[in-house]
Amino acid sequence: MSLTVSARVGLFVGAYFAAMGITGFMPLWYADRGLTPADIGQILSAASFLRVLAGPQWGGVADRLGRRKPVLTGATFAAMALVLVFPLTGGFWPVLLVAAGQGIAASAINPLADSLALSLARQGLMEYGPVRAVGSATFMLATAAAGSLLTAIGSWLVPFLLAIGYGTATVFSRLLPEADLGASRARGFGGWELFKVPAFRLAVACTALIQGAHAAYYGFGALLWRSQGLSDRTIGLLIAEGIVVEILLFWRGRKVIERLGPSGMTACAALASIVRWTVMAFAPPLPVLIVVQLLHAGTFAMQHLSSMSILGRAVPPERAATAQALHAALGYGIPAGTAMFVSGLLYARYGGLAFLAMAFVGGSALLLVRPLRRSVG
Repeated sequence: MSLTVSARVGLFVGAYFAAMGITGFMPLWYADRGLTPADIGQILSAASFLRVLAGPQWGGVADRLGRRKPVLTGATFAAMALVLVFPLTGGFWPVLLVAAGQGIAASAINPLADSLALSLARQGLMEYGPVRAVGSATFMLATAAAGSLLTAIGSWLVPFLLAIGYGTATVFSRLLPEADLGASRARGFGGWELFKVPAFRLAVACTALIQGAHAAYYGFGALLWRSQGLSDRTIGLLIAEGIVVEILLFWRGRKVIERLGPSGMTACAALASIVRWTVMAFAPPLPVLIVVQLLHAGTFAMQHLSSMSILGRAVPPERAATAQALHAALGYGIPAGTAMFVSGLLYARYGGLAFLAMAFVGGSALLLVRPLRRSVG
């Protein structure tokens, strides 16, 4: 059966994002293996740090080859193999080593998949937004399904579910098309010469501010809502609402995206950050929260689409994978980890008012909108 380019990329992205959704349950597996909260925190932070370091190197490898497909196949297979080692381990150091290896392998997947999708979109072979919407949808569905399975069966199942997700992505990676790219001749370490491109610098900075401002939400939003007396079921529905509006913008927002352009989308995302996190800081009632959660389409999806559009326009095709990996590491990884740490300190001392700091961080991206408009429109 012949599949369209969008379907082939969508199958891979859907399988990988399903694995991402299941990854969130790994701390339960760690805890049930006797690891302490401090142990778990060290494992998660070490794996996250190594992902940040390894991602740009994977991008450099793909750019030098001029091909994404073999790297994606190798990375998903390695991630699958490593999660299957988890059930054979016990104790802090063996688990840490496996988690570190798995994090390094997985760090290649998302930026290289985005790089491939954007290259294919630039060649007119597919649209990026609908394919990215598939990823968000499978993330949400996999999280819900895994939660139900683990409740009924137990956390021992988590590594095997992860292996299924990564294994399915490995199979679907063989269906991926290759974009028409030449091998890169660049020799700069990790592609740091890309920071000579103003639009790239600005895209990374805007992403770091706006996406980093989600740290309090991801880390402490559910705790804040529970302290307001909301049930776990209601909290789950609020989180799902945010993902649904994100999917809708990815799927059907092409006209809005074309009208606003990258700088307009970043401006909307920064303004949405100010409104969303300021309102959350003052513990509004449920009806207001329902309305505010609609802004997830602005704070997350608009900035993501803005940065993808900038990278698609400003970065030479032969450096696209390196650019995506650097953007993921410096725009998402390091800022999110730093902001999560700061948010924890602020939340412990000030409670929900910690979200005011996130409003300031996300809103400060407005200062970069004008130079961004001069760079890319």
